[in-house]
Amino acid sequence: MSWRTNLWLVPSLTVTGSLGVFVATQSFDRAQHVGGVYLPGWLDQGGAADARSLLAATAGAIITTLGLVLSITVLTLSIAASQFGQRLFRRYMCDKGTQLCIGTFAATFVFSLLTLMSATSRMNEKEFVPWLSVWVSTLWAISCIGVLIYYIHHVAVIIQVNTIVADIAADFHRAVHASQSAMGRSMPPIPEISPDVMLIAPMAGYIQRIDYPSLVLAAGEVDGIVRFLHRPGQFVVKGGTMAIAACRRLPGSKLQAIFENAVTIGMRRTERHDNEFALSQIVEIALRAMSPGLNDPTTALTCVDWLGDSIRALARYPRLSPTHVDKHGNVRVIEKVNEFDRVVAAAFDPIRQVARNSPMLTIRLRNTFSSIAPFMQTTTQRGALYNQVEMAFEAFTAEAVSGDRADVLAAYYRAVRALRPAWSPAGRVG
Repeated sequence: MSWRTNLWLVPSLTVTGSLGVFVATQSFDRAQHVGGVYLPGWLDQGGAADARSLLAATAGAIITTLGLVLSITVLTLSIAASQFGQRLFRRYMCDKGTQLCIGTFAATFVFSLLTLMSATSRMNEKEFVPWLSVWVSTLWAISCIGVLIYYIHHVAVIIQVNTIVADIAADFHRAVHASQSAMGRSMPPIPEISPDVMLIAPMAGYIQRIDYPSLVLAAGEVDGIVRFLHRPGQFVVKGGTMAIAACRRLPGSKLQAIFENAVTIGMRRTERHDNEFALSQIVEIALRAMSPGLNDPTTALTCVDWLGDSIRALARYPRLSPTHVDKHGNVRVIEKVNEFDRVVAAAFDPIRQVARNSPMLTIRLRNTFSSIAPFMQTTTQRGALYNQVEMAFEAFTAEAVSGDRADVLAAYYRAVRALRPAWSPAGRVG
């Protein structure tokens, strides 16, 4: 599990920070106790018994509230799993608002408990009352009220389907934008290679990341070319062939060793190098919404809207070259690129297949194609959407009432005209 995907790292850091604050406040309290420094008189609110009573009440209230926060967190995860799918667990575990809230309550409890232990009153000794630490503990506990109110509001917002789908779409936009960092590389012709070495997967799982610069250097050392058969996001079995290589110098064993270090394989897909994964999460939410158990077509419509905007964002960028060259311009690595039509199919095929009995969802699909048609920059992009329009038209059931069939047909005409302006209702191109 990634260090970003957990509920314990941020709380652990905040608790560690509270230990540092405790050491600092205790040093002032000890100095005031021996007369080294003088703190404001209004800090002194009584004896050690008063301080212990206040700290005990604070620690008890905080640990009770922390239990409430953890219960809300578990409930949120349960709702996310049942309604949106278990793959969204990772998103909630990465949520910084949840992590900071848990950390704030845990740090306050630890600080109050340590301060409670430090307040002493022994016979024949001057009692030690760390009133500066007590005041810090009290103010920290008061701030927890605001944190609790924020957390309840935060959970109410992040559990809404509109927020979830919009956040996933934003992840897709960031992944697409990040993938364009390679746009500046040249586009030489893709050479045909005769495989001398089969580069195998060292373990089973999903390809999460490929370090192409390292592979370019390694291929240059053996004067070879590496061609990938899989892309990030695809599942590979242990011992399966992930790539093939042609080597003109040195044995391929060195390339295999570097290959294993350059390819990251994990138990789950990630959005960073696999932009299709974000779309698959939106598709999963839509399919769950259309299931008889949930029967929430409005959620499915929301997913279609954001899928359309994601495809619009993808269409803005030109097609990347699958080749990676060294400093001399020689092709060293050929990656497997996820083509535009493949992404469109992954986004709309599953929803289109379940929309055949839903005039509402079928119309929204076609209206979405119409709205994003002006952003398609190439014939390939327009063709990918046109294929979706035609397949949706063919798949729509003929059992719908006449009014619904008319609305579906009108949406079909709008989509086809948007994608093929010279099209006529007779089905001819003028």
